[in-house]
Amino acid sequence: MLNFGEWNGGIIFFSMLHLLIFLLAAPLLQGWIKKVKAFWQMRQGPPLFQPYRDLWKYMRKEEVVSEHASWIFLVTPSLVLGSTILAGCVVPGPWGWAPIHSSGSMFWLAASLGLARFFLALAGLDAGGTFGGMGSSREVFVAALVEPGFILSLAVLALMTETTSLVGMSAVLQGLSIFETPRILALFALFVIVIAELGRIPVDNPDTHLELTMIHEGMLLDYSGPSLGFLTWAEQLKQLLLLQLLAFLILPVNIQVMNSWSGGIPFGILLSHGILQIGFLALLGTFFATLESINVKVRLFRIPNVLAMGLAAAVLALLTLWITKGGI
Repeated sequence: MLNFGEWNGGIIFFSMLHLLIFLLAAPLLQGWIKKVKAFWQMRQGPPLFQPYRDLWKYMRKEEVVSEHASWIFLVTPSLVLGSTILAGCVVPGPWGWAPIHSSGSMFWLAASLGLARFFLALAGLDAGGTFGGMGSSREVFVAALVEPGFILSLAVLALMTETTSLVGMSAVLQGLSIFETPRILALFALFVIVIAELGRIPVDNPDTHLELTMIHEGMLLDYSGPSLGFLTWAEQLKQLLLLQLLAFLILPVNIQVMNSWSGGIPFGILLSHGILQIGFLALLGTFFATLESINVKVRLFRIPNVLAMGLAAAVLALLTLWITKGGI
């Protein structure tokens, strides 16, 4: 029987374990997505653990830095990875707990990801490369369309649950129907926005080698060695966090609620909920990989048409919530 109320002295230990599991699992999810894409393309594809080998290869290589680069270019890889780790502090894991679960954690998530994007865009411009600057301008263009819908869709869920804590949302969403119209619209908006946040088809192609079509990858062209490893790891971690965010908003699990019901959680129940969440996370990865395999990348100036669906769904979710509740 696990009673989390008695483990106050181990908060630091469980917080470190939470982040460590996220960091170690992020490359595995990337390998799974690549394996599924290879299956639909009828080829063998890279091994499941290839992302780990790639990160190890980057960490051992020599780093080459442009003579035109400033301190921004040098600190960005560590800052981007650190900001993404901070975002991981507020996203509940498959076990339904996060190190930071106070009110306002959804704004912490948006601010952490926004800070990483801001410095990465600056670094793309700082090195003085043509393709890096092009990638930065396109990244900011996409971000201006994505971030309002991302925050608005989370705000709708916050209004439904009357809390801005992501862990608190999962606790309240456990008692709400998944078929409520505002919730469906907000989740659809998040789904569209996550595609753009991860730089995946139809918004971007993460596997492209054509510099003229790159968005996110264009900002990484001037990096090498450990810096490239940090940025690659941060992108994989961001992918895991956003898919986990979708997973627990669709199938919420909150151990604090279970703990208060029974005075403790049987280990078997905690394990079964964790396996269910991990399986659903893998299913989401499979779905995104399949979606990439049956679609093509749209032209740059048609991206607003795609992202407008996400923003429109978030606005409709807010209006529907206002109508059904008779006010907000």
